[in-house]
Amino acid sequence: MVKVGIIGAGFMGKMHSSVYQALPGAKLVAVADLEAKKAKEILPEGKIYTRMEDLLKDPQVDLVDVCLPTFLHKEAVIKSTRAGKHVLCEKPIALSVEDAEEMIKEVEKARVKFMVAHCIRLWPEYMVLKEIVEKGEMGKVVHATFRRLSPLPDWSWDGWLMDPAKSGGALFDLHIHDVDFSLYLLGKPAYIYSQGFRNQAGCSHVFSLFSYREGTVAHLEGGWDYPASFPFTHSYLVKMEKGILAFNPHYPQSLLLYQGEEVESPEIKKVEVSVGAGGNIEDLGGYYNEIAYFVKCIEEDRFPEIITPQDARDSLYLVSKEKESMEKGTKVKV
Repeated sequence: MVKVGIIGAGFMGKMHSSVYQALPGAKLVAVADLEAKKAKEILPEGKIYTRMEDLLKDPQVDLVDVCLPTFLHKEAVIKSTRAGKHVLCEKPIALSVEDAEEMIKEVEKARVKFMVAHCIRLWPEYMVLKEIVEKGEMGKVVHATFRRLSPLPDWSWDGWLMDPAKSGGALFDLHIHDVDFSLYLLGKPAYIYSQGFRNQAGCSHVFSLFSYREGTVAHLEGGWDYPASFPFTHSYLVKMEKGILAFNPHYPQSLLLYQGEEVESPEIKKVEVSVGAGGNIEDLGGYYNEIAYFVKCIEEDRFPEIITPQDARDSLYLVSKEKESMEKGTKVKV
C-alpha cells in the first residue's frame, strides 16, 4: 500500500484525492494546506498540516502529490525529494527550463520516483490516437490539429492563475497539455511559428505551427480568453496517410475514424469513476490513469517511462520556444 500526502488542497488537490479514494493500492493519509479547513474537506479523517515541511517529516508518507500553484513547484519538489519521498507534481514542471533542470538533478541525486502529471498522455481518447499511430497501419501522420479552449480561470486561489509571473498564462498552464501530447506523438519539431494575444492574465491565446523535418505539420491552438458561458473544450483532428481520427467531446460520437467510405467509432477504455469537484472535467479519466500508473511504478520499483522528467522539461522547452516566436514575430529553430 502506497501512502500518500497531498500538498495543496485546491481544485487539483480535490481531483487527486478523489482518485486516491477510488484507487486500490494507494491510501491518502495526510494533506497540507495553509488553510486547515480546506485540507479537512478532502481528508476528514487523517493528518492535517498547515506547513509543507511538517508533512515531509511524516514517516508514514511514501508519496508526495504536489498540487500547488506552478510558481511553488520547484521548492516543493526539491524539499520532497530531499526528504526521500517519491513525488507526483502537477504540470507544468516549472516556469523556466533552468528550474526544471535543477529539479531533475535533485530527483536523480535522491533516486526517488518522480513524475509530472501530464495527464493527456493517459487520457483515454488520446491513448487511442497514440496506439493507432504507433501501430502504423494507418501510415504516418501527415498533419494534425489540437485545440484546447476555456473560459478565463478567475477562480484560482489568491488569483494565481491570473498572474503571468505565477502561472505563465494560458501558454504555460493550459496550452502545454497539447504541446506535451504533440511531443509524445510526433517528437520534437524542427521549427515553431507562433502568434498570440494577451490580456490581464498574460498570454491568453496562442496559435502555433510545429514543422517537422519529415514534412509533418501540427497546428496547436489554446486559449482561455472566453466568457464564463463558453464551454471548455479539447479536441483533435489527425490526418494520417490512410485515414483521419477526429475527437470532440461535444459531438454525439466523440471519437470517429474515417477510412475511405467507412466511418467507425474506436473503442474507448474509460474508468467509470465519477467526480463532483466541478470545473471542466467530465470524469476522472486521465487523472485516474496517470496516478494509477505512477503508483504502480512505485509498487514495482521502476521509474516512469510514459512521462519521464526529461519529457516534462522538453514540453516546457517547446512552450518557451513558442513564447520566443511570439516575441520575435518569426519562426524559431528548435
